[in-house]
Amino acid sequence: MITALSVRVPERQRGIRALTGILRRDKVEITTKRARGVSLRHIVYTSYSGEVRLEKADEAVGMQRDRLLCSDKLEFPPSSGYKRFSSAAFSARLCENFALGVIASCKKAPALRIAIYDPSAYCAELLPNLLERCDDVSVVTDCVEPYYCAADRALSELGAAAVITRQRGVLSDRDFIIAPMTIKESLPVKNNAVLFTVSRPKIKIAGNIFSRYHFKMPNGFADIKPEELSEEYFCSALYTLGAQFELGSILPLSAVSNTGTRDAKALAEFLDREIGERKQVRNI
Repeated sequence: MITALSVRVPERQRGIRALTGILRRDKVEITTKRARGVSLRHIVYTSYSGEVRLEKADEAVGMQRDRLLCSDKLEFPPSSGYKRFSSAAFSARLCENFALGVIASCKKAPALRIAIYDPSAYCAELLPNLLERCDDVSVVTDCVEPYYCAADRALSELGAAAVITRQRGVLSDRDFIIAPMTIKESLPVKNNAVLFTVSRPKIKIAGNIFSRYHFKMPNGFADIKPEELSEEYFCSALYTLGAQFELGSILPLSAVSNTGTRDAKALAEFLDREIGERKQVRNI
């Protein structure tokens, strides 16, 4: 069971209607909807006075208060015990899947200089997938052991090797960087590099940074999604809380950066041109 909380504050009326609104009691409504094996319990709290009293929803929310699906505009007092659900696991899968889709469309993929930037080693299983198609792969991480294990497996099964290091400087010559988490530190990224991540970096860095992904939500889920929640956020909850792990195989249709939206084919063509120009410079 997944629980969503929506807070409604009707527009304030004037005159006698305003007085009537103040006297009305806040209302808590609960509906349960189901789709594709998932049950969503949707709690709608309506405040007629304009003051949000969370204790009114306590009984309905119950033990779900620390993982509620709700709008990011809804703020909870630290002492309330209420907490908005948040997880980057599904967004990381979108990031990885789209990056792999770009590489699959890239005619010169073996010549790509690729890096995984993953300080906490959340996505070590991505390494063998990259080594299947690319010859020059580096990993920047503070937690090297999971990547050593993945690299050993790739060497045994594919005969391919990768550079695994803690040094951020390795990123400076990479054409293509996959960072399946929020970037919180300055990184030496070149201006024409393509970088995929899960949200806008906390600090300004160079490169073509893609941090949002357009995808088609599977049929059925749209019928139970609260209106104010984004599809990516809702699917994140389905993936993490609802065990809908098949969502992790979704291939996004396109990715969004600060300069526009691109599909995998367009980005692959851009990378092919960059590789071609680099080879021409070397031959001069």
